[in-house]
Amino acid sequence: MNLRGKKILVVGLGSSGAAAARLCLKHGAQVIATDQAPGPSGAAAAREAGAELHLGGHRPQDFAWAEIVVLSPGVDQRLPEVRASVERGAEVIGELELGWRFLNAPSVMITGTNGKSTVTSLVGSMLAQAGKRVFVGGNLGTPLCDFLNRGEEVDWVVLEVSSFQLDTASSLRPKVGVLLNISPDHLDRYRDLEEYAASKYSLFKNQGAGDVAVLCLDDPEVAARAEACPALVWGYAARGPVEPGGWLMDDDLIIAAQAGTGLKLSVKASKLHGRFNRLNILAASLASLAAGAPVSAVQDAIDTFQGLPHRLELVERRDGVFWFDDSKGTNVGAVAAALEALELSAILLLGGRDKEGSFADLAPQIKKYVRRVICFGEAGPSIHGQVKGLVESRLAADLAEAVAIARQEAQAGEAVLLSPGCASFDAYTGYAQRGEHFQALVKGQPWKS
Repeated sequence: MNLRGKKILVVGLGSSGAAAARLCLKHGAQVIATDQAPGPSGAAAAREAGAELHLGGHRPQDFAWAEIVVLSPGVDQRLPEVRASVERGAEVIGELELGWRFLNAPSVMITGTNGKSTVTSLVGSMLAQAGKRVFVGGNLGTPLCDFLNRGEEVDWVVLEVSSFQLDTASSLRPKVGVLLNISPDHLDRYRDLEEYAASKYSLFKNQGAGDVAVLCLDDPEVAARAEACPALVWGYAARGPVEPGGWLMDDDLIIAAQAGTGLKLSVKASKLHGRFNRLNILAASLASLAAGAPVSAVQDAIDTFQGLPHRLELVERRDGVFWFDDSKGTNVGAVAAALEALELSAILLLGGRDKEGSFADLAPQIKKYVRRVICFGEAGPSIHGQVKGLVESRLAADLAEAVAIARQEAQAGEAVLLSPGCASFDAYTGYAQRGEHFQALVKGQPWKS
């Protein structure tokens, strides 16, 4: 991609936008960067690299000037200014698409509603155990453009990819693509589940001969579209046989890359809880084997991987009560998976900023596992109204009050589970900050926002 002399507008100046601005400038483009916020986190880095900044709102003349508009993942492509750019003939792409056009290494890309970060990190660990030089990032941690700005050489790039990134990507072609699951999420940005599912499945649209698509066939939304994949499909499921692909058998993963063949990987030593995490391990194993990792490296990574913060993380066991931080559980499907994984009687903390999910869909898990729900934050009253007919439910003003109530009411042998089913932006900068606050409250430690 030749950017020399191109007029490029970068919209959104978080870490992704700042990295995109630097990459464009590195390749000789003229860059203006804009953000609705007056002091976004990436402003200083973009300014230092030579971008012209217009902050505190978007100017129509900047969009009219641009030949290429690069959107950060959080920027809604439905903005009137963005639509007007398209109508004028400007190309609108996302930060990930921009980076992809300069990427030389083969890639594994992972998407899905839940489990992306765990699988992405685990694939990275498996390939590293195989002796490969690996970059792990994308929607998880370091943006792809930031990696490219470093000028490092690697053997594989492993990327977590969100639906928002896929919506602004036209040419992505992962050597190995993984789709974990599709459940209602981000319905404030998509018309319905069908549109959201189509976004997820677009990961595979440019694949072809020699590429692999790893698909969870237990998920009806994933399985229904499997035949549309142009690549070789490796399916996986809780029960088999699935050939080519893999399935679970007690404490083993059965891998059959070709019909009539099979090998076993053990999950006995894994630190990850629950059946859904066994499926995540299976997905990561298939993806890594498709990328050429030997079985021994895959097994070593399964045995040693510690899991990620705020993903069903055991914070403390006190007076017989287990306190779990699943702050990354930002949609209803994630909450259901966490409850199924714990298989404990639980006090469930739900709340934050609503993403338009239906908490009534948790009825099976609530009736089976939940003794009480405590609803907090901006969406607390709405959630309380949806679940109070299923289980005893209480309202709390915020997370601190929710933890205090849970401490009074939890009984030995129970879990207190923060799996909020909502975004965190009513009170926090992200799910990680919310999880950190929860852990400080549980441990009785001071916390600064």
